[in-house]
Amino acid sequence: MIKNIILIFILLLFSSCAVNQNRLEPIKKEPIDEELLSHVRYILYLVQTNDLKNLNEIYINKNYGYFEVNLNELENKPQIVKKYQIDEIDTYIESFDIQNIEVSFNCSPYNDAFYGWNKDGVFIFEPKTNYLDNFLNDKTKEEKEFTQKVKNISYEVVATNNTIFYITKIDKKYYITLIDNLKTNCSNALIQAF
Repeated sequence: MIKNIILIFILLLFSSCAVNQNRLEPIKKEPIDEELLSHVRYILYLVQTNDLKNLNEIYINKNYGYFEVNLNELENKPQIVKKYQIDEIDTYIESFDIQNIEVSFNCSPYNDAFYGWNKDGVFIFEPKTNYLDNFLNDKTKEEKEFTQKVKNISYEVVATNNTIFYITKIDKKYYITLIDNLKTNCSNALIQAF
């Protein structure tokens, strides 16, 4: 009888350990620290020097690529495309001084005096626009996990002359996971203004 109780106790102990191991760790967002800022500065340097070879090799995940967000002008809504290589990028980088301040872009269809960014420079902050909310349909488990990481643990980096990207730490390495070509596309605002 005691042997049976001990056996049941041992089985419960091992089964509870196995159940505990199957739980996924919650996705933890890395803080904005010097390591992250160093990677952002290096990405900006690679962009400024138009070194797409190293930018792609170091900062584009070969398995998952990155998302590129553009305006689908026919449907007048965001279009998300999965890509695995950056072929061209605006190389104008004004500064390497990165500020942790959220900035916004105003298309201002009625008054050119208000057109543009509310501040100049390079900025890093938590993204407020979530383009990927409707992107999870019909995806594999790995793609869904990648998309969730981009949505939940990325930082948005804005160099206020049309370079906007998300940087995400995946498997202890930083990657560019989204390039935003929509935020500064004023076609949508012009369509809505008329």
